[in-house]
Amino acid sequence: MDFCDQDVDVYGDDYEQGEEGEEEEVENHRGGDDDENGSHDSSGSSSPSSSSSSSGSSSARSSSRSSSGGGGDGDDGEAIESASHRVVYEDFEEGDLFGSDNEDYVKTPARSPFTVPVLPSIRNSSNNTRGTFGRGRGGLLPRPGYPPRQNYGFGNKFSYGNGRNDERFVSELRLTKSEETLSRKSIQFQEPCELACYSRVEGGDVYFDDRSLRLFKRFVCEDVGADLNKGFVSFVEKKDLGSEGFGDLLACIRHANIPLQNIHFVTFRNNLNKIMATAYIRNEPWKMGVHKRNGVVYLDVHKLPERPQSEIDRLRCYWGYAFENLATENSRDMGEDGKGIDANMEFCSVIKTKLGAHRIIMGAEMDCCDETDDGRKFYVELKTSRELDHRTEERYEREKLLKFWIQSFLAGVPYIVVGYRNDSGILLRTERLRTTDITQRVKMKGYWQGGVCLAFADEVFCWLYGTVKDNEDYILQFVHPYNRLELLRAQTSPEAINKHVEQLLTY
Repeated sequence: MDFCDQDVDVYGDDYEQGEEGEEEEVENHRGGDDDENGSHDSSGSSSPSSSSSSSGSSSARSSSRSSSGGGGDGDDGEAIESASHRVVYEDFEEGDLFGSDNEDYVKTPARSPFTVPVLPSIRNSSNNTRGTFGRGRGGLLPRPGYPPRQNYGFGNKFSYGNGRNDERFVSELRLTKSEETLSRKSIQFQEPCELACYSRVEGGDVYFDDRSLRLFKRFVCEDVGADLNKGFVSFVEKKDLGSEGFGDLLACIRHANIPLQNIHFVTFRNNLNKIMATAYIRNEPWKMGVHKRNGVVYLDVHKLPERPQSEIDRLRCYWGYAFENLATENSRDMGEDGKGIDANMEFCSVIKTKLGAHRIIMGAEMDCCDETDDGRKFYVELKTSRELDHRTEERYEREKLLKFWIQSFLAGVPYIVVGYRNDSGILLRTERLRTTDITQRVKMKGYWQGGVCLAFADEVFCWLYGTVKDNEDYILQFVHPYNRLELLRAQTSPEAINKHVEQLLTY
């Protein structure tokens, strides 16, 4: 509708009178600005009465104009104002608001003669908007031909991830704290100090010395173009020692007479790697044994079931060992005696450190070592990676560099040497990374923070040490749906820990 064509005045005569009153008020105010004898004050005192009688009453406007012209005293102003209000509200008569209906309302009985209706049971129809007419999960009608679903669609396949449904469940730590919250915490980490070491040689024998420690070859860059596939046929894969490997670490602690009275955790570095990396990597499951004896919590390594490795998986695993062999001085020259690389040969350093309020003794396998000009020894980590491109660089810095940094930082390893290869196993280039520079490299991109990993590990250690009881055994796991750490009760304890505690009593 076109309102411009209407001839009828929508507002009527009252609107014209209101405009006249407003124009008179404006004129009075303007006159007050020019008056030097105080007429501005009297005009100001009369304006409230004019505004309060804006209903269009002509008597109120005449009263306000007479008061503004006379200047007047305060008593007259109050009388005029009260008269103005009487003009506005005198048209209303006091009466019964309910009218004739009020009599029937008063006669309403206290109790209703009608029975209370019984409502039908409430059904969940929140899924009706899905276009399935209530046949979906929790709808009005059942799914034709199918039994009712339980657990919101998560069947037995995912039941292992819900610790509260497990009869072994003890406690949980929900991962609810954000990166920003953890970054505000300042966790002290003591510089790692080596207390002892041991070596595993061919055949599996263990010696409490450094005979298996290899020396880093500084001119490894000259081997660019080497074929990492060489010697794969005679490769001896690493055996899963289970708790026997943890027993070797405990035997080294006893051999070196390392006191455990003030120690909170004894573990392999691998367990700490998993805990710290969980601060950012939330899709990789893991488990570990937790056993408290005489105030010391022993963290045992548990391997999860893995899918069978294909030939290419075994080959890629071998490329890492081949690069370690290539980058060390006392490397084996494959092909001369028909023997290849034995992945079971290893050197392990026993280190003492402190994270927050918890003192830790851990065993860490070391790849090789180097020396400074003054003869001081330091360790070097050797890693391999597929050559980077614009598609893989971000994931490499988010995940792989995070794991590289955690592993080296925990053991105080200052340098990491990375060998980049192609998909055929040919070494393309090498790069030496300083451990302390990695955090600065990723901090500028906002990928992760080392302090957040330490704060997260401190949260886990405080919860874990305060929850477990002496002489009891548990399993700590991080599994689907990856939103909490679960502590479950274990039925047995490793024989290596039982033997270790018995032998400590004889010392």
